[in-house]
Amino acid sequence: MNWRMIYLATVGLVLAGIVHIAIVLLIPQYGTRGAWAFLSGRTDLYAFSPLKAEETGSAISEVDPFFTYGICRFDLREAGLRMAGPEVSSFWSASVFDESGAVVYSLNNRTAIDNKLDIMVISPLQGLEMREAQIDQLEAAVIIEASIEKGFVIIRVFEPDSSWAEENERFLREIDCKPFLIGS
Repeated sequence: MNWRMIYLATVGLVLAGIVHIAIVLLIPQYGTRGAWAFLSGRTDLYAFSPLKAEETGSAISEVDPFFTYGICRFDLREAGLRMAGPEVSSFWSASVFDESGAVVYSLNNRTAIDNKLDIMVISPLQGLEMREAQIDQLEAAVIIEASIEKGFVIIRVFEPDSSWAEENERFLREIDCKPFLIGS
C-alpha cells in the first residue's frame, strides 16, 4: 500500500510539472497579445461593430449582462476618428482606449453635448491642423486629443430588460464610425 501512494504522488508531480512547463511555454504567445491584437481579428478598422458573444466569441460583451456593447477600432496615423450616433433614451457611455487597453477618455450621455454621441479622436498634430482649418461643423462634437497611434472606442448601452433591446440595437446599428481627414 505504501508503494502505491508513492507511485501516485510521483505520477501526480510529473503531470503537474508537464502542465506547468506547457503554461510557461504558452505565455509568450498569449501574454503579449494586447487588446488591439485581440480585437483586430474580430473587427474592421473605422467600422462600428455591435459585439455579441455568440457571434464574436468576445469576452467583452459578457462583462455586464445589463449592457449591450459595440466597438470601433481606429488608427490615428491614417486619420482621425469621427463617431456619431442618433439620440436614444437609454443610458450610454463611450470609452476611448489605447492599443494596450488603457482608458484614455470616457464620457456618457449625461456629459456629452445635448446627450448625443458625437466625438472625434485626433492626435495632437491633427489638433493643430484642425485649429488652423477652423472647421465649423465640429461645434457640437466632443474633441478628444490623444497622444496615441492606435486605439478603439467601446460603446455601452444600458439594457435593463428585453423591452429595451430593439431601441438599443437601432442605436448601435446607426452609429457612424469613420475616418476624419482635415481638409476633406
